[in-house]
Amino acid sequence: MSQTINALRLHSSNPIKPGAEDLTANLAVESVELPDPGVGEVLVQPLYVGICGSDNSASLAKPNFDWVERPRTIGHECSGRIVAFGPDTENAVSHNLKVGDEICIVPMRGCGDDRCRGCRRGRPNYCRKKKIFGFHRDGAMAEKMVVNVERCMPLRHGLTPLQGAVVEPLSVAVQGIHRKCNIQPGMDVVVSGCGIIGMMTAELAKAAGARVAVTGLENDRNVRLKLAEERGFIPIVVSADQPLHTQLKNGIEDLNGVRFGDEYEDGTVDTLIECSGAPPALGSAGLSVQLEGTICVIATFGSDVTFQATAFVRSGQTMTGVMGSNREDFENAQTLLARGVFPVDVYSKEYAFENAIQAMHDSISAQTTKAILKV
Repeated sequence: MSQTINALRLHSSNPIKPGAEDLTANLAVESVELPDPGVGEVLVQPLYVGICGSDNSASLAKPNFDWVERPRTIGHECSGRIVAFGPDTENAVSHNLKVGDEICIVPMRGCGDDRCRGCRRGRPNYCRKKKIFGFHRDGAMAEKMVVNVERCMPLRHGLTPLQGAVVEPLSVAVQGIHRKCNIQPGMDVVVSGCGIIGMMTAELAKAAGARVAVTGLENDRNVRLKLAEERGFIPIVVSADQPLHTQLKNGIEDLNGVRFGDEYEDGTVDTLIECSGAPPALGSAGLSVQLEGTICVIATFGSDVTFQATAFVRSGQTMTGVMGSNREDFENAQTLLARGVFPVDVYSKEYAFENAIQAMHDSISAQTTKAILKV
């Protein structure tokens, strides 16, 4: 028998510009019917749910999220507790799950076809037909949720449900740093963008031995960039008049007064990781990176990016993209959380579920680095 629950729902697809009076006009908390779990599914009580930049983008109806059907209960970064199984409990047992287990959700599920290169390699995040929890089907910003058992991953012993809510975004940063960038001790790395993915990426790069600078806009100076500096990163405020490459060329010092970047090479760095989603940041990224350096792109963009292709080719640089994560990345993210590499409490702000709209507003307007709902 289905049950009635409250959920944060994405409704309209009216484009909302940054700075608009009502940044959450496309959202509403409402009562919906939740069906019982079917074959291969489990009923889960969400515990903590993180608000992702992609939730923000979908809520603002940005063009790169026009594929999200509405109405939709959003939310894919979460921890939860298993309440009940569907009719085939042996499926849950085969996944080492039982009632009462605390879990996190792996949101991307591939097609499972043996002909699919991504699925065949255990990387459903690179399946062209993947389905994403919270976008293709109703997600976690609700009092209860029904989840396919294959999306459930047990939360390792010692991790809190709050930490469980950031396993997913941290797993994306894990893929970027450990699979794509090959960060080495002694490297100089710029993380473009000081949202939560940017800060997670910065923390992992620092843990790998790199010296790290983090960029943001003027309105990030007093919150996100201030926190970045407190965490030992070099804060850089960028603008149209003062782009990153100009500031690097003019000379930027680390927190110990030592020149950052290669002075002989106009202050350029080994690696730039683009997490801001600002087209100009990616378009000019090559100007900030050394010859044969790496540009890693984690953000998505609401419009096409103009790029100096010939200069890129002649520099011998490498550009690589990061899309989501898989179970191996999740396992590695849990290990890093257990070792204290990413301090969740430093970066997050908790909101009660009844204040979900306020949490979305604060996340969209960058008043907090990471808004997390306590359900």
